[in-house]
Amino acid sequence: MIQHSADEGDFPYSDWTAPYRTPAGRDEILAAYGGSFDLLLGRRTYDIWSGFWPKAPGGPMADRLNAARKYVATHRSESLEWGPFEGLGPDLVEGVRRIKSQDGPDLILSGSSTLTSALLEHGLADDVLLVVYPVLLGTGKRFFAEGTPARSPTLVSTKAMPSGIILSTYKFAGPLKTR
Repeated sequence: MIQHSADEGDFPYSDWTAPYRTPAGRDEILAAYGGSFDLLLGRRTYDIWSGFWPKAPGGPMADRLNAARKYVATHRSESLEWGPFEGLGPDLVEGVRRIKSQDGPDLILSGSSTLTSALLEHGLADDVLLVVYPVLLGTGKRFFAEGTPARSPTLVSTKAMPSGIILSTYKFAGPLKTR
């Protein structure tokens, strides 16, 4: 299960990630994102982040997120303000295929379990950085939506942070291996 501190208004555990945030963890996330990147965001994540990051003090994370082009899955692209941005258009899968076919920085999806499942279903996720916190919340969203096809990811790397967070990167290379 996943749950971000600001995803749900009725979620009882506000800001549960705060005790685990460290400069070393931030640097590991940024290293995983690469030197330059664009962002793929669902509308809810875009709205949450656009309320915070443009006003955040400058620093490695804020500067890079604010500079990144944001591709947003939305039906209301005219209401986007935190840029640079671009709406994906009416078809998420075709929009992502179009972006991936162009030269440019890596496309990083962050914060959307709905988009994650769709990308995996259509073979559009090259790899996944799974960040596991040493916390049991007892509630939250499913990481993969029901109906997400079975896959056999290959572990590329894993790193344990002093705060207890585990960062594991997986490549997706095909369907579930059963033998």
